[in-house]
Amino acid sequence: MPRRAWAELLALSALWGSSYLFISIALRDVGPAFLAFVRVAGAALVLLPLTWRRRSALEGRWKYLPLVGLFQVAVPFVLISAGERHIDSGLAGTLVATAPLWLVVLGPVMALGRPSVQALVGTLVGLVGVALLLGGIGTGASVDLGGAGMVVAAAMSYAVALTLVRRFMHGVHATALTGATMGTAALLLVPPAALDLPARAPGWTAGGALLALAVACTAGAFVLFNRLIAEVGPQRASLVAYLTPVFAIGYGAALLDEPLGIGTFAGLALILGGSWACSRPPRIIPGSGEHEGRVRASKLKAG
Repeated sequence: MPRRAWAELLALSALWGSSYLFISIALRDVGPAFLAFVRVAGAALVLLPLTWRRRSALEGRWKYLPLVGLFQVAVPFVLISAGERHIDSGLAGTLVATAPLWLVVLGPVMALGRPSVQALVGTLVGLVGVALLLGGIGTGASVDLGGAGMVVAAAMSYAVALTLVRRFMHGVHATALTGATMGTAALLLVPPAALDLPARAPGWTAGGALLALAVACTAGAFVLFNRLIAEVGPQRASLVAYLTPVFAIGYGAALLDEPLGIGTFAGLALILGGSWACSRPPRIIPGSGEHEGRVRASKLKAG
């Protein structure tokens, strides 16, 4: 990749990794549902001009937005915020990276077909990494399983959302889809946010964290992500998923004094390695049945 693309990739990873830090800070003054609403509504307002310009891309797809907005934004954002009340921000950022693993686990339920051996092995490796992190091995710190479970459920929600986007929003311009999804999710979050209003106005620190979450970590990051996809393609842009947890752990350790240990790095490596295996297509071996089938298909298409 060009150096500019690498710089954008690192900047995007740093932004998304910092979101877990800012969530932890904002939770000192506000609840998880209110936090998620402010984050999403703020991002939707920032993205509104771009979404409006490309609204025609959503023609015929508007009816699917509540479903996509629910699983891609509303549910996971609330669950991550609620989970971070009980677990470290770095651990939350790492557990969210398990989304590709749950895509394999939930595949049969969502009619995605039979997973490959590579995906199954990757899932097992990743789940071992999750077990290491939840066991607190090497850090000496106990992990709240309830809080961790909420973040894992958020990762599952992201996996479900991915299948919904593939099925109902294929070909829709990414910026239009992001802005419309954020706006829809903000509306869905109004009732729970109304029940989670803070007793007093957030202080300057929490308010700044909320502003950073909405403008930089959500709206700005998605615009940068779409730009990166246009420049280097979705496969290379997806590297951000493997860099974000590293930044999340680094921010938490440096700024929030979160503990680190051998288990942290081992679990992170296993989760990222397993997720990588699950998100990559299996290697086709020349002479295998699948290889021969593809060759025949290409000949028929050429003929």
